[in-house]
Amino acid sequence: MDRKAIVRQNISAWPELGINYWGINKNATSTLTMHFATLCGDITPTDEDIRLGVLAKGNMADRYITQQQAHQNGLQNFAVCRHPLQRFYSIYKHLKRPTSVIQQRTRGKARFDTTWNEEQFLAHIRHTFDTGKVNKHWKKQVSFVPEPDRMHHVVKLERLVEDWPFDFEAPSIQSNTTTGVDVHIDEQLVHDVYHEDYLYFGYILRKDFT
Repeated sequence: MDRKAIVRQNISAWPELGINYWGINKNATSTLTMHFATLCGDITPTDEDIRLGVLAKGNMADRYITQQQAHQNGLQNFAVCRHPLQRFYSIYKHLKRPTSVIQQRTRGKARFDTTWNEEQFLAHIRHTFDTGKVNKHWKKQVSFVPEPDRMHHVVKLERLVEDWPFDFEAPSIQSNTTTGVDVHIDEQLVHDVYHEDYLYFGYILRKDFT
């Protein structure tokens, strides 16, 4: 497997902490990666680095491993999941109204039409699932963690601090607030597209996310 394919699996090994981190895009991956890299002494981030959440990824190329390696290297396998509706809203808001150059680049790569409403964007996502040209930001969570039962710890983002399973400190999650974007969609539509994520990560339909 070439290096790019390994990096796309988004699994990083942190033997100093005793874990393999299986990153799922849009689930605080930048914050968590930055946190682990700081604890391990890879980086000393500035406030701006923390806000953008990109420094760690540029300094951890040698930490990426394959799924097979993660199941064989003796470290605990750890992932953070997120309620699919909340994750969808986060993706939509950041593409609809990007707040940084990085998010603007993401919008371009994702071929996001700024006139789309939530249902039109979800229809686009469904289309990419049909064609196989899926952007990493809206891939199903089970595509990052295809065998949740083999993980040592899968923690819900909504309860990250309360359910943190390790002796070392949990990160402080800072929400990337996007103003001026009101979001609403019939959750059943999201469930129809992301039903595996609801099932395998133990989520139910909810009506209280905005």
